[in-house]
Amino acid sequence: MSLAFPQLIKRLERHAKPPKNYGPVQKKAAVAIVLQPSDEGPVMLMIRRATREGDPWSGHMGFPGGRRDAEDVSSFACALRETREELGLDLEQSATALCELGDVNTGWRPDRPEMLVTPFVFVTDCCPELQPNHEVDGIVWVPLSFLMDRRHRVPLSWEWRGTAVESDSYLYEGNRIWGLSLMMIDELLEALSR
Repeated sequence: MSLAFPQLIKRLERHAKPPKNYGPVQKKAAVAIVLQPSDEGPVMLMIRRATREGDPWSGHMGFPGGRRDAEDVSSFACALRETREELGLDLEQSATALCELGDVNTGWRPDRPEMLVTPFVFVTDCCPELQPNHEVDGIVWVPLSFLMDRRHRVPLSWEWRGTAVESDSYLYEGNRIWGLSLMMIDELLEALSR
């Protein structure tokens, strides 16, 4: 499937956040999924997280964002602040918010989420030069056409608590995209297919 940028915007503007009732959750986070046009078609901004001891997502591919702080009035405000801190990108000045995706539970039990991460989708005509901070090891613009082609999905074997686990992933220019980020991407791609 190939999408023109205006068509992509219209589909995402129509997207309604799926209802999920997790009950009260203390820990929350938010991320920003930023899309922009390019010569290869729409591309999506991803970051490679810096390697840090104690960070369960250390070195993983993800989206700019992080934990919601007490001064954040909303998850949306958290996504704006974290993106500004991590990349020097002021989304209020440089982008337009299109939609909110469903919350992603970082825990393994649906009835007992550890932390809920809320993804917000933004669009920009042209992203200003990014200035990554110490939390970011790399910036990767991933073509949506690559993600939309199911032939690019590859299996990933990993270990959790001594048990071998299989899941899906993408491998784009040596960068493995999987886990929570892939869950968010799947909802985004589903919204674009409607």
